[in-house]
Amino acid sequence: MNSTPQWQLHHMPGDQGLAEHRRDWDRLNQHLMGGHAMLDGAFVEGLLRHFGADGARLAVASQGGEPVAMLLLNAQSRGMGVWSGFLPSQSQISLSLIPAGLDLSGLFRALPGYTGELDLLCNDPRFVDLRELPGHPVKSLPHALTMNVSLRGSFDDYWAQRPRKLVQNMRRYMRRLQSEAGAERLDIVSDATAMPEAVARYAELESSGWKGREGTAISRDNAQGRFYAEVMCQFAARGEALVYELWLGDDLVASRMLLLRDGMAVMLKTAFHEEFDRFAPGRILLLRTLEDLFTRLPGGVVEFYTNAEADLLAWSTSQRWINHISVYRHRGLPHAYELMRLSKRGWRPRDKRPMDAEGMASRSGASVDVVANVRELPTDALALMSRREQGYVEFGADWFGLLADTVFQGESQATFYVLRRQGRVLAVLPVGVQPDATGRREPGALANYYTTLYSPLLEDELTPEDLLPLVLALRRAHRAPAYRFWPMDPQSREFKLLRDALRLSGLRPHEYFAFGNWFLPVQGNWTEYLKERSGQLRSTIKRMTKRLATEPDARLEIVRDEADVERGIAAYQAVYGASWKVPEPYPDFIPGLIRLCARRGWLRLGLAWIGDKPIAAQLWIVSNGRANIYKLAYDEAFKSMAPGTVLTALLMEEAIERDKVTEIDYLIGDDAYKKTWMSHRRERFGLVAYDPTTPRGLAGLLRQALGNASRRLRRPTLPADNPAS
Repeated sequence: MNSTPQWQLHHMPGDQGLAEHRRDWDRLNQHLMGGHAMLDGAFVEGLLRHFGADGARLAVASQGGEPVAMLLLNAQSRGMGVWSGFLPSQSQISLSLIPAGLDLSGLFRALPGYTGELDLLCNDPRFVDLRELPGHPVKSLPHALTMNVSLRGSFDDYWAQRPRKLVQNMRRYMRRLQSEAGAERLDIVSDATAMPEAVARYAELESSGWKGREGTAISRDNAQGRFYAEVMCQFAARGEALVYELWLGDDLVASRMLLLRDGMAVMLKTAFHEEFDRFAPGRILLLRTLEDLFTRLPGGVVEFYTNAEADLLAWSTSQRWINHISVYRHRGLPHAYELMRLSKRGWRPRDKRPMDAEGMASRSGASVDVVANVRELPTDALALMSRREQGYVEFGADWFGLLADTVFQGESQATFYVLRRQGRVLAVLPVGVQPDATGRREPGALANYYTTLYSPLLEDELTPEDLLPLVLALRRAHRAPAYRFWPMDPQSREFKLLRDALRLSGLRPHEYFAFGNWFLPVQGNWTEYLKERSGQLRSTIKRMTKRLATEPDARLEIVRDEADVERGIAAYQAVYGASWKVPEPYPDFIPGLIRLCARRGWLRLGLAWIGDKPIAAQLWIVSNGRANIYKLAYDEAFKSMAPGTVLTALLMEEAIERDKVTEIDYLIGDDAYKKTWMSHRRERFGLVAYDPTTPRGLAGLLRQALGNASRRLRRPTLPADNPAS
């Protein structure tokens, strides 16, 4: 945000709800959370009325007179400068509307006394991830593994993708039910006038089971019963509440309460009759509920907000961890509070248990396969790589196969880690092991200086927790002091997900600058492009094109097809051998790349000739609207003729006019000449993750921290992804 928000605190008596702040709360909920049902003003006011006997504090951040963030805190601190969010157990999501990246410094100052720690319980990263806040150390602890079911496509398609064991079990339960009890009946209650009795029936069902025996069940005359009756009636009046009931004759055997909002269904509560347990009525009702929701909310999603075990996770299409977030005022406070908690046993926030990474990975139900050769990858993993290749050619199986075959040999090695859950491939991580600066073998990206951009290949909507089993498998396989992944786009979701997954696994990731990258978003035609370039460049192109044309038998060509590829490779190698460049340490890579590009239709190999002698060569890769300027060289004996400039102009015009690309990329480096052709600059970064449990990892971590501090003091940074000035 551009300026520091101003925070104000308001005491909110429980019986007043959100009062005059209700409208702003709902507006922010819509803006930040898509109108999340469990953050709707009606739901939140119900929590305050029925469970906020001591009231709460509403913190409001404003900029320019408009609220930009709101959150509910308990009325009083827990002592020792620690404040917690107001969160009755009936809410499974933090009652906070805080945009990602908001500076909370003003909130720490606004709270009474000295506030050192702010606990935001049950943060759902699907909507706003608060694990990184500027200027404040943050600690995150996983609280519950929740799940959802995507309602895209048909129910039959969804069910066909469920694990075989789940499908077989449900068939067995259905046969048992029909043979022993007859046909079931599904009732769906949506009318507001019928809702109180539906909630009362639910309460009676829940009270008949173990919750009733423990005294935690909903009943007609307790606060929970009154809360759910009120909320369900208010939402039903807007057409946003449903109760699904499964009946066997006159017996209600299972019930589910749901809220609906903008294509999202939220499972609030579920109960089943224990006397009918042999029929698995809760699971049968879940099946019937999902069948209906696929029709009722096509393209939507069902959020469960539960701490799911393996049997329930089998129903999910996606899962993620709900996290408890602790934000600290100053950098040294996390350690200070930890010491205080150790000295005062029992004085600790709810669920402040150590994170068990292996336990988290095991709960996810994911598996990791390690494949030694890209040609041995399963079909669905190759399909994922093919989809990601549409964005960048170096994310495809062909690129990684070429790199593995020509570069990662001998002392180096290449492997592919495939993450799978419920039979579905979620991620492919290409891994290479090669010597580090000291000659020791270091695992990390399947990349080297031929690589212009690296990324793990990920399905959509993954979380760092989804990737945790993959990173743990990598750690178990190598037991290395450090893992390095580069070069990556620091703005990409893949960069952030991998960084956070490395951190979850117990490693200590650091980001570092790899190189600058100049590029051109193409707008208009070749003539319009030239008008935006400097007069000196336009003049050079014009003069050198004319001069080259005066040479006898001078010509330019662009090789694209496989039929000409061997002739093109020979010309390229002749130019490269006569240039200033050192010989390639992996001589098979570039010829292999040229052949690959020709086979895939990506090749634009520009050649300048005088007679039978090639004097300049440029390898461009054109695919899916992008033109990457990959390699260029010229014969130094012909430097005065600037054949490289003439060839660049030819290929640039070809890319703009014929290939109709939307972006031209000069790839690696801040060479001065690139700025004359391009208009924008961005940066590529790397991730190095140290294992502090190893001596060398701990030493590397300390060196990295000192180096980062030194570079921050010495190195100015250019603005990333902005027009060059």
